[in-house]
Amino acid sequence: MNGPARRGARGGHGHIAKARESESEETRRLILQVARQLFMEYGYRAVTTRQIAEACGLTQPALYHHFADKEALYLAMAREELARVKAALERIVRRSEPVPERLRHVASYLLTTTQHDLALMLHDIRYELSPAVRAQLHTLFEESLIAPIAASFAEGLQSGLLRSPDEGGVDARMAAYLFMSLMSRFVVWGRETLPSVAESRRESLASEQAALLVRVLLYGLAR
Repeated sequence: MNGPARRGARGGHGHIAKARESESEETRRLILQVARQLFMEYGYRAVTTRQIAEACGLTQPALYHHFADKEALYLAMAREELARVKAALERIVRRSEPVPERLRHVASYLLTTTQHDLALMLHDIRYELSPAVRAQLHTLFEESLIAPIAASFAEGLQSGLLRSPDEGGVDARMAAYLFMSLMSRFVVWGRETLPSVAESRRESLASEQAALLVRVLLYGLAR
C-alpha cells in the first residue's frame, strides 16, 4: 500500500475511533441523566441497575461497561450534581451584595432548585452507601455546599456584622453547618408545601421562607 493509501486508512480508523468515543461518552451521559432521575425520585435502595439499563435502552453488561456497579454510578451522579450546586453557590456568594442578602439567595436557590434532591441525597449518603463512598461524598459535600456558604459567613465576621467566637459567636464553618441544619427543616417544608402551591406562587413563597431562615439564623427569635 502506498503512502497516501496508508494515511487514508489510518485516517479512516481515526474517524471510527473518534465516533466510537463520542458514542461511548453520549451513552455515559445518558446513563447518568437517567440514573439521576430515578435516584432522585425513588432513592438509592429502591433503584436497580436493571431499571436504569432498561430505561436507557441498554443491557446490564453494557451499563457495567461504563460503571462498575450501582454504587459507582451513584457516586458519579452525585459528583455531577454537587458540582452543579457548587458552581451556582459560588456565583451567588461572589455577588456584591450585603452578606444577609447573599445568604437569602443561597437559601432560596436551595429551596427552589435542589430541595428534594439534596434531602434524598443526604439520606442516601448517611444510610445507604458504604463507608468509603460515604467519606468521598462527605468531602464533596463540604467542598460544594459548606465551603461556599462559609465564605459568606467569613466575610460577615471580618466586617463585624457577626460576632466572633471570642464574642460568643461561632466560626464561619460552624455557621455554615448551622445554616444547613436549619435549612433541612425548611427543605422538609418545601417538599411538603411547594408541590401543592400554584407554580406562579412557588418562587415568591420560597423567597419568603428563605428570608425567614436567614433572619432567624442571624438575629434569633428574641424581641
